[in-house]
Amino acid sequence: MQELVALIVTNDKDLEEVLQEYLAASNIPMRSAYNFDDINAFIDDKKTLVSTIVFDIPQETQEFEQNLKALKRRKEAKYIPCVGILNDISQSESIAHQLFFHILAMPLHDKILPHTIEAAQSDFRRYQALMKEVSSRTSAIGLINSGKFTLQTLKEAEALTTMLSLACPEPSTVALGLSELLVNAIEHGNLDITYQEKSKLLETGDWNAEIEKRLQNERYKERLVEILFQRIENQIDITITDQGNGFDWKKYLSDDADKGSDMHGRGIAVAAAIGFSNLSYNEKGNQVTATIKL
Repeated sequence: MQELVALIVTNDKDLEEVLQEYLAASNIPMRSAYNFDDINAFIDDKKTLVSTIVFDIPQETQEFEQNLKALKRRKEAKYIPCVGILNDISQSESIAHQLFFHILAMPLHDKILPHTIEAAQSDFRRYQALMKEVSSRTSAIGLINSGKFTLQTLKEAEALTTMLSLACPEPSTVALGLSELLVNAIEHGNLDITYQEKSKLLETGDWNAEIEKRLQNERYKERLVEILFQRIENQIDITITDQGNGFDWKKYLSDDADKGSDMHGRGIAVAAAIGFSNLSYNEKGNQVTATIKL
């Protein structure tokens, strides 16, 4: 069985030792890399399964971001969450936040990085399980033209993602984007968790507990996400509507959306870049239609 590991990428020996100490204290298996060639070698190694990559973000980010985007284009790497560490918080505005699961600023509390990695690994396991489920199943939904569904929980979202993606071309690719949109509808829509709140909850290790708490809260527990699947001539439209307050979606789909946006707009960026020909939101921001050209 492959070992699930976090990969630390830095040329700062002092920082490397500190991060290793933090992860060792939380029993998180780790390896060290020093450049993108090292990262690719670890990803290709059949003995380990890289589940999170922790980057010490350099001062000069242009070449770094180009290399990271190239890495993310690899089939084996596109689902691996990346955590960034900033030595200078003023860099935050120039970083492509959408490339990262989360970005942390120095100095770090000893528990912040382990908690963030644990949450990232949870996402990674979700992706892996989703890909395995999609690749092992066939579905009769591919024979129908339309369907309407409702859900409340992340588990229900995973099940529906598997079923609907199998009705689409390249289902494993569609599954990732669809999963991100459904998770956003539950977490940030119906459960009303802001991106700033998610950042804090990740760093304290309280993210999963907060999800379960809100699902039981009288204010949120009756809220549903509605999904409409329609096959229309040469395209498939999947419309997702939540019962939340909406959000300013425009800044996540603009030409420079990757710069200076909230860190957890990542799901929108992933969905826009992977699996769909187009994403369109209603004005309020609580409904999105994902289009797949056939």
